[in-house]
Amino acid sequence: MSEYEEESEGQIATMVPQLGTKPSIMALGEWDTRLLSYIVNPEKMPSSLKPVLYALTRRDVVTHKKRFWDALTDNYLVLVNSIDGRGQNNIIRGENAMKGIPVQIETPPEKPSRLDRILGAEKVREYERYQERKELGLE
Repeated sequence: MSEYEEESEGQIATMVPQLGTKPSIMALGEWDTRLLSYIVNPEKMPSSLKPVLYALTRRDVVTHKKRFWDALTDNYLVLVNSIDGRGQNNIIRGENAMKGIPVQIETPPEKPSRLDRILGAEKVREYERYQERKELGLE
């Protein structure tokens, strides 16, 4: 492999989290975290999110002199991606896809046991929906 090929592979690998970011944001050396964010069901919000969000927002407003709403939204978008390591997992998937390693976007649900069929109706329904999508070729 030539020196040029090694350099280009390193440059491409660092671009995965920036895909879709406006050039004006990239010129500042920043990433558009809105592209990596997702809306979380309130029941799935960890109790540690609010104190961390408060601390980061307060630091940005007091120390970095950012406007409150700018600091709050920036920090929220970053923190929501860290719930259950979602952002980190997506970056790893992107890196693997660029290297030609097959990537499974969503893990298939576990096949429900007999006990699940009695007590876990939601788990059974989720597995049935997955099987239907698989039969239709959507998975």
